[in-house]
Amino acid sequence: MLRNVLIAAFAVASLAAFSSCGSSSPAQPVLPTPAPTPAPTPTPTLASQLPPGMVCDPTPPPLYGLRLKQHNARTLDSRPQVINVNNFCALAGFDPGSKFCFTRQEGDPQAVACDYLAVGKATDTGRWGPTWSVDGNPCSATGACTNSPDNQFLVTMNGNGKYLACVSDEIPLSTDPTRPGSRCGVCVVNDSGIYCNEQANGL
Repeated sequence: MLRNVLIAAFAVASLAAFSSCGSSSPAQPVLPTPAPTPAPTPTPTLASQLPPGMVCDPTPPPLYGLRLKQHNARTLDSRPQVINVNNFCALAGFDPGSKFCFTRQEGDPQAVACDYLAVGKATDTGRWGPTWSVDGNPCSATGACTNSPDNQFLVTMNGNGKYLACVSDEIPLSTDPTRPGSRCGVCVVNDSGIYCNEQANGL
């Protein structure tokens, strides 16, 4: 009698186990957690790249153009002009009614920094100031022009030609139709003299 009871119990247990195994669902794969997308690195502004200690506040509005002039017998000088927006010219020390002005008065402690921000960095030297060229050729030690060793806003003239000083592509130009911005200033040097800005038109 006991033997029959044990056999029956074993049979019931086996059947339950078989039924349980047959009804179980396959294990689901564990999917990996996707890694977070890194935030893009912000592009540094020109103001954040100024040399330590240099300040320009307020910063220059869009560029009107570069004014070039003869600095001495063999040197050209360049200086940026910006349009008058939000009373900038008055804040920079000029006539509040001006349509455009320099970034600061000469001798102002912020003048160099503000000129830097109005022009950007030269493509050939990486220094603050315009990129110079003559007749489409970059300045070099043996070319028609030579960059000043300590001031990118100056260039040495080594011969005749059409001299251009151009600001960085990062610099915004004036889009005002009455004061359209220009990226380059110009001087024409020939045997009869040196002609800059409006005097160089048509030469």
